[in-house]
Amino acid sequence: MKPKILILSGWGPYKDKVEVDFTRLDERGLFLIAGPTGAGKTTLFDAITYALYGAMSGELREKSSVRSDFADADTATFVELIMQHGGKEYRIVRNPEYLRPKKRQSKTGDYTKEKENAVLYLPDGSIIQGSSEVNRKIQDVLVLDYRQYKQISMIAQGEFARLLAASPAEKTKIFREIFSTAIYDRFAGILRTRSGELYKQVMEYKHRMEEDIHMLRVGEAKENEALSQLIAGEDYFYEKILEQLKESEHEHKKSLTVAQKQYGKLEEAAVKLTEEISASEQVNDKLHRLTREMEVARLLRERKPEIEAKKVQLKGIKAAASLSGDYVQSENEKKQLRLLVQRQKEAEEELKVLEARRHELLPVYKSREKIIAAYECRKLCIEKERFLKEIGQQRIQKEEELRKLQKEYLEKEELTSKAKEVYEMADLAYKRAAVGIAARLLQEGEPCPVCGSCEHPKVAQVSDDVPEEEKLNRLRDNYHVANRVLMEIHGKASACKGELQGRIDREKEARNQLEDHNRALQAFGEEIHSVMNHMVQTEYENLVMMYEKLQTREEEKKEVLKRTSGEILLQESSKEEAEALFEQKYREAGFSDIDMFEESLSNKGRIEPLEKEIEDYDRKIHASENLIEHLKEETKGQSEIDISKLKEQWELKRQERQEMIVMQNKWNHRLHEVEKIRKSLTDKLSHLQKLNKEYGIVKDLDNMASGNNPKRLVFEQYVLAGYFEEILRAANIRLAKMTNGRFELSRVEEVSDGRTKDNLEIQVLDYYTGKHRSVKTLSGGESFKASLALALGMSDVIQSYSGGIRVETLFIDEGFGSLDSESLDQACQTLMSLVEKDRLIGIISHVPELAEKIEKQIIITKTNIGSSIKSVV
Repeated sequence: MKPKILILSGWGPYKDKVEVDFTRLDERGLFLIAGPTGAGKTTLFDAITYALYGAMSGELREKSSVRSDFADADTATFVELIMQHGGKEYRIVRNPEYLRPKKRQSKTGDYTKEKENAVLYLPDGSIIQGSSEVNRKIQDVLVLDYRQYKQISMIAQGEFARLLAASPAEKTKIFREIFSTAIYDRFAGILRTRSGELYKQVMEYKHRMEEDIHMLRVGEAKENEALSQLIAGEDYFYEKILEQLKESEHEHKKSLTVAQKQYGKLEEAAVKLTEEISASEQVNDKLHRLTREMEVARLLRERKPEIEAKKVQLKGIKAAASLSGDYVQSENEKKQLRLLVQRQKEAEEELKVLEARRHELLPVYKSREKIIAAYECRKLCIEKERFLKEIGQQRIQKEEELRKLQKEYLEKEELTSKAKEVYEMADLAYKRAAVGIAARLLQEGEPCPVCGSCEHPKVAQVSDDVPEEEKLNRLRDNYHVANRVLMEIHGKASACKGELQGRIDREKEARNQLEDHNRALQAFGEEIHSVMNHMVQTEYENLVMMYEKLQTREEEKKEVLKRTSGEILLQESSKEEAEALFEQKYREAGFSDIDMFEESLSNKGRIEPLEKEIEDYDRKIHASENLIEHLKEETKGQSEIDISKLKEQWELKRQERQEMIVMQNKWNHRLHEVEKIRKSLTDKLSHLQKLNKEYGIVKDLDNMASGNNPKRLVFEQYVLAGYFEEILRAANIRLAKMTNGRFELSRVEEVSDGRTKDNLEIQVLDYYTGKHRSVKTLSGGESFKASLALALGMSDVIQSYSGGIRVETLFIDEGFGSLDSESLDQACQTLMSLVEKDRLIGIISHVPELAEKIEKQIIITKTNIGSSIKSVV
């Protein structure tokens, strides 16, 4: 990747929009980024890194803090990078999330937030938006992630100077980050964890097996002498224990078989006794049942007369129930006749009440037209009285308003007269002193507007009581304002007076109309006034409607009476016919009179209980007779048996059988316990052997990877030593050039501290003396050369391990201040050797001597209002 154009806006120390044109540095070469401390030199690399990956190059720099404090509110903060890669051109525009003052400032100084965004313009014209999407695409194009690009493209010399003299532990930490060797440390940690887990599992299985041995001690071993001797000590020969357990299983099975056979014989004898007892109990039970059943049959035969009487009663009830329909019909005809007679009587009573009420309302109903007119006349009187009250209140308000306006007019009139008098006096005085006022305007050396002379030896004076023109204008304006207010009050008073007169006229007219309505109301008679005094108009209107309804209901009742009389005659005929027909039927059914029929019909609900009782009796007597006959046949020639002796024999057999069950359970329990412990020990022993085998392998690997070996070499240190030696070989190529072949860096083979497992110490071979010595003995300039060589070597190795990717632009930050002139030349020559094949190398420094040795420069100027790019040479 090679940058072509870099644009920064509102970024860090750059308050405005600045542009860096890298194309002016030619296709390749060494260039200097110069400027005072804090001017923003490293900011250029930060901006390139942010444009590519959305992250800053320095550990202490945060992308949320790059907004320039010098920038105006309307200046946006963004970075734009145009770069060339693989012969194609890419353009990236990216801005961080930042707070900036609102363009329309409020009193509270509010801020608004700009959200982070990125846009990538590809060579084919397509566009990708969004920070995450752009990051993924850039990583695909450059084949480098942010960490790799930072390590390859930026050499922060100060960091490598610290690396040169750092302790092995610090070097391990640095290289672990650079070469991602933490995986080897994690691998060793996994081995260590797995070894510990396997050890715990081994000990756990041993503990479980010891628990099984404890179970044997409290169980089987108490009655097994051979087994007791095998588990007496603390170390156990599990194979011998398992063999003894197999023998115990075999003996327990034999004992269990003997106990089972003995139990079978006892069970067979007990079954025979049980069958004999059961047969005897059945004979005795049948004899007892025969005796009980004969007593039941005797009691049933005693109830036979009662049952016969209930059968006769049931027959009568059923006959009455069959005639219930005719009985109901006859009763309904009687009931219907009674209802018609009752309805006729009620209608006659209602008709009398209606006629009386109608005659009572007739006088009031006849005068309804006059009464309604009187109500309307009274309503008009009430409305006029209410109107007079309202118009009177309005008149009083207008009279009060007019008095206030008249009073205000007189007051304003007096003030206006005074203002007019003051203004006219001042105007008169001003006109009389016009010449003196003109003299006030003369300036020495300027011509007089009257005579034209530029000299004014004696200027006319104006008395002190003559007003200024500005004061005169104020007096005139005060008078005009007072006069305008006076005219406004005069207009309001005139309008108010007109409105008052209108209200007086309307009040007089309404009063005349009220007198006319009162005279008309008095013309109605006393009867009409009496009605009006006793009820309101709506009540009277309801009374009129009631009279008309009474008329209608009276006619309806007369029609009902006429119709009911005819229905009564017809119903009397129907009743007589139904009574005659029903009497004929109940007598034919065997009932002597209606009372006898009704008594039987009242017991209609007992039909089902009587039927069930009679049926139940017949069933029981029949079943009892059949059972007695059957039992007599089964017990023919048999007598009751004494079974107490048989039960005593069965109880003895039961006790013997129970004792044998206890014996079976004993041998069965011991057999199951031995089988369970033997199987448990067998399984655990198998697992323990597998775990021991795996633990031995993993523990050996753990010892090797963790440095618990003769060479005390940790796995990660072994890998890092390989990288480290490659870096030193690459660094020595540059160091030889910069020191005329005097120094050579190498890794210390012997570990100085037997307690540590790190082996990344650096020593330097001084060919002047032919001896190795510590890098801490190097002078300041020598340390810089070694550090720069180490940094360049590091960059070369990182590139080689990044898929052979070549970065076409390299930045070196500071570190040249400690070099003398000769060393500075050597360092520049070394850097120039890296410029081949279109490679750009930028040195970020404020050392003046570099400006003389490096022709191409980017110069940054710093002021108290921000930095700017002054020129590109």
